[in-house]
Amino acid sequence: MVLRKRRKDPSGTETPKRKRQATEAVKPAPAAPRQSLFQTDVSFAKLGLARWIVDTCAKLGMAHPTDIQAMCIPPILAGKNIAGNARTGSGKTAAYSLPILHHLSKDPYGVFALVLVPVRELAFQVTENFRAMGQSIGVTVAEIVGGRDFSIQSQTIADRSHILVATPGRLADLLRGDFALAKAFRKLHTLVLDEADQLLTQTFDDPLGQILEVLPKSRQTLFFSATVTQCIEKLKKGKELTLIDANPNEESLETLTQLYVFVPKSVQINYLHYLLQKHFPEESCIVFAASLDECQLLTTMLDILGFEVTGLHSLQSQRQRLASLGKFRASRAKILVATDVAGRGLDIPSVAVVLNMGLPYDGDSYVHRAGRTARAGRPGKVVTLMSELDVSRVEAIERRIGKQLELLPTKEEEAIKLLSKTTKALQRAELLLSEVGFADQIAEHRGAQKEQKKKKAQAPGSQAQADSKELTGSKGLKKKGLKKNPKALGKATAKHKA
Repeated sequence: MVLRKRRKDPSGTETPKRKRQATEAVKPAPAAPRQSLFQTDVSFAKLGLARWIVDTCAKLGMAHPTDIQAMCIPPILAGKNIAGNARTGSGKTAAYSLPILHHLSKDPYGVFALVLVPVRELAFQVTENFRAMGQSIGVTVAEIVGGRDFSIQSQTIADRSHILVATPGRLADLLRGDFALAKAFRKLHTLVLDEADQLLTQTFDDPLGQILEVLPKSRQTLFFSATVTQCIEKLKKGKELTLIDANPNEESLETLTQLYVFVPKSVQINYLHYLLQKHFPEESCIVFAASLDECQLLTTMLDILGFEVTGLHSLQSQRQRLASLGKFRASRAKILVATDVAGRGLDIPSVAVVLNMGLPYDGDSYVHRAGRTARAGRPGKVVTLMSELDVSRVEAIERRIGKQLELLPTKEEEAIKLLSKTTKALQRAELLLSEVGFADQIAEHRGAQKEQKKKKAQAPGSQAQADSKELTGSKGLKKKGLKKNPKALGKATAKHKA
């Protein structure tokens, strides 16, 4: 069938001991016997999927469904509204894409399904999943994200692909006041909110509201996330919504080792260098930075130090971001330094270590970062660099995951030996970024964000809080900088390398 259409201070001062009163009350449950991620006694055929989908799964090496797939596919096929929870790397995307394609093959039209995601990188990933799964029937899939021509994306909606994958901010912008485009969704069969815990926050309230206004009330609605937040728990109380928790004990993954290094803030960058060189010299690592500024600074410094590294943050153009992800996925870079852009849903296979330079704001964000490793039953480590200022936040994370982080033994004398080299590389990185006007770019980028939010707040029926991630494609950044000249930083780095 073919369709148409994350000790001692190196100065010698004793570092304060961690206070654990807050977490001692939290006793992790005894570890359950390790279970397979896959339900080997269940086949895709037994779930009720069409024969062509079963054959496609076999060709793609999917012999058996994962827990979340086995639990979600039958009720989705039956037309139920569900909220699915499962740890990262467990196959959530296929849990909804397969039944959507099953229904689509029986009654093909566009726009049949709309998938909303918080970040554009995830949009591209979901799009590729649908294309791979639906290739044999000629499914048409398109992504609607920021950083692309407005008129072209309007036409993409008007062309009515079978599946649209979108970020809320951009889709809401396109739909605002355009009744002709809104008509493309009047027969929508299924709405999916992927990474629903993030989409159901205040940041996305306005764009989501605008989108929901044009969707039929008779649609099927699916929510998927790696964490169950209060918001999703409330949804469970809604009309005809079933919560499917495929991993109620997700935080006790036997394959995930969760560690911390207790070190003063002033030398954490040096300890990052030490950990990457002495503890994880061959492993693939994602380093999470606290801010866009720190992300680029660490990327540049590690590059000067000779590490195979690439960065991922919102000031990059879409082409740069995709190139960074491609470089890391292909192992041409062993280290990816990122802001939380990469902490949501992205399927980056075989990440051995996650290093938290900047602590996430809450336990759920920690879980999402940790989810970049130990995927699909593979072993992985999360190492969090913390100081005395971070104790309360680490304890909050420990309460969230139901266990204490373990101390990673380090050799202070080895770290001190690297201090001079780290400091020189850091200074060179700061000089390099100054030369290419990176601080000016950040200021202009943030100014553009504020201005766009202001304009949208003033426009009739517009969103009061714009999705800042959608502004990464904004124009007007200096030609000297990375936005207009993506090779500027690379050339300057080569000049400053030790």
